[in-house]
Amino acid sequence: MKKIFLAAIIFLTVANVVHAAPQKSWSPELRIGLQSGVKQIELEFSAPCIIIDASTGRVIGKVPAEKILRVDLKDFDFNALEFRPKEIFLQDLQTTINGKKYFGGVRLNKVNGALNVINLVPLEEYLRGVVSKEMSPSFPIEALKAQTVAARSFAMKNRKRHDNEGFDLCSTTHCQVYDGLADYDSIDCAVDDTRGEILMFRGKIADANFHTDSGGMTEDVAEVWGRATPYLVAVKEMFEIVEPWNVKVTVKDFSSRFGEIGKLKSVTLSPLTIGKATVDRSISGRVKSAQIVGTKKIVTVTGSDLRRKFSLPSTLFDIQLDGDKVIFTGYGHGHGVGMSQVGAKSYANDGWTYEKILAHYYRGAELKKVY
Repeated sequence: MKKIFLAAIIFLTVANVVHAAPQKSWSPELRIGLQSGVKQIELEFSAPCIIIDASTGRVIGKVPAEKILRVDLKDFDFNALEFRPKEIFLQDLQTTINGKKYFGGVRLNKVNGALNVINLVPLEEYLRGVVSKEMSPSFPIEALKAQTVAARSFAMKNRKRHDNEGFDLCSTTHCQVYDGLADYDSIDCAVDDTRGEILMFRGKIADANFHTDSGGMTEDVAEVWGRATPYLVAVKEMFEIVEPWNVKVTVKDFSSRFGEIGKLKSVTLSPLTIGKATVDRSISGRVKSAQIVGTKKIVTVTGSDLRRKFSLPSTLFDIQLDGDKVIFTGYGHGHGVGMSQVGAKSYANDGWTYEKILAHYYRGAELKKVY
């Protein structure tokens, strides 16, 4: 494939030019942060594009279709450039960034002597890349629809989460996993059939958190992030106990994570019962705190601290001392707030619609079509 260079392609400066064709089937445009600290990048577009100086809004050049454009930091004399389609709609454009395809166009921001790469993508196309990574495309369609509405709601609620970094959302689990262009009939169906639908609560977009597997009961958001939210409360699942996971560590390794506690004598923690709160467990049974008893001192740690220190799948666990081993036995995967993806699959297999699934996990939230 013939390659061209940025310095050779920027050849005109025109003021007052319409930047691109108007959108059809409009959905909000998002800026998704993909990479940072880049020195050189290769771009390829499925259709002719224009280059816009983002600081002035002026069109400064054109890029032909299906030609690799190499952008090198040493030739980059702008604060930011945007590459948008010249004649087609943004959602119909595909951009290849270092060999990987994405929906939409791209923006390059010069930050601290390097380039940040940002995908300019309409929300509906973004969702095609998100849902296929957050939930298996083989899941039942009603579960996929529920996931799509939750992901759309989350994206709109948390838009501009990374505004100080020049984009709306990142492409990692900190926001939602996004891996660019995806092509699955089931995902397309889920996105198209729920187009523009989001969850609302008392006139505001709901923060539709979700996770992999609740382990039998979801968690009240106040127990995880310390803020009460009426639609993010603990709810029981169809299956209360699922296949457990086990994590084993040596007593020596366990003790070393808590300073000079001396020899480990015991761990004080109430037995796990789904749906029963105790002084050290939430209503879902997740660990709020545990006491680590050593010969030199006693340390109180949170369930979240234990999960982080030992890379546990969740905070829904029991702890047992067995000789020179400390054994964690638990259920579920993730923070437990909002919709369980495994739970949504079970409900969909049982004949529930996506509306019913969403109503179960987001209590009191209203499904609304906003575009």
